[in-house]
Amino acid sequence: MDDDMNLSTNSIHSGTYQADGAVNTPVYLSSTYRLNEERYAGWAAGAQHTLLYARISSVNSEAVAKKIATLEGAEDGEIFSSGMAAISTVLLGLLSKGDHIVASPDVYGGTYGLMTEDLPRFGIEVTMADIRDPASYEAAIQSNTKMLYSESLTNPTLKVCDLEAIADIANRHNLISVVDNTFTSPWAVQPISMGHHLVIHSTTKFLNGHSDHIGGAVVGEKELISKVFSKKVHFGGSADPHACFLLERGIKTLGVRMPTHASNAAELARRLANHPQIENVIHPSLPNHPDYEVAQRIMPNGTGMLAFVIKGDDQEAMKFMSRLSI
Repeated sequence: MDDDMNLSTNSIHSGTYQADGAVNTPVYLSSTYRLNEERYAGWAAGAQHTLLYARISSVNSEAVAKKIATLEGAEDGEIFSSGMAAISTVLLGLLSKGDHIVASPDVYGGTYGLMTEDLPRFGIEVTMADIRDPASYEAAIQSNTKMLYSESLTNPTLKVCDLEAIADIANRHNLISVVDNTFTSPWAVQPISMGHHLVIHSTTKFLNGHSDHIGGAVVGEKELISKVFSKKVHFGGSADPHACFLLERGIKTLGVRMPTHASNAAELARRLANHPQIENVIHPSLPNHPDYEVAQRIMPNGTGMLAFVIKGDDQEAMKFMSRLSI
């Protein structure tokens, strides 16, 4: 992140392609770009950011990738058609037959399915560890381990990962550390500043923030992003320009949305904790949350995600849901 600008300013201005003085990046609905000498040279050299064909790279994907990379303090980034496209490209692109990865059973369901059903089909070993216990991650490391995978805040169980400890383990063992930062956003925590190598987002969630976009992002070290880019080209999980435009527009309000999300969630958690019909409230701001102390250290600004359990059966839960309005 630009040291001279705070998160809100970077959310608005970083990465924007100001063509003809436009304050917003125009939507470039072009599948191809003119092959001039400069672009031909870039294509021949396999350069990552060459504007040639929109499936490979577009003005809009380049602009929003730079914005997210800036917010996360990363060297480079790539945009994808969905969060799972980003995750699968990272895992299948950086891991090979015979490699081993340590992760947690608390990760997002789609990620868990990919790790338990698909990675083994390609000869990639997976060991599940306790995301609340960094020592269990270290104990699971084998001679063929290549990657540690975690979530800053698990989806949907809201367990807080000690990102500092996991990064330390990864770097001591010369492993790639990947963090899914979807449930917190760079407003709350920036894993790269703690020593992690790649950060993944389902941009559908907090980054876009308007429920009108599906997408994913990977940001991190330039050398790793270059490898991820080449596999994105092979696997085809590219985002279309209009989706990138919607994402860039959504990110502009991240700095004003996230404090409200976090304060609302914390206040609602406190009120629900004292409600007679609520069995359990899960939010890291509550002192009785198992990860309260870690959360205060890792993400002191809080989070907008909240979970709670209603007393009774599924019918009682559905009765509650039917009384809610959006």
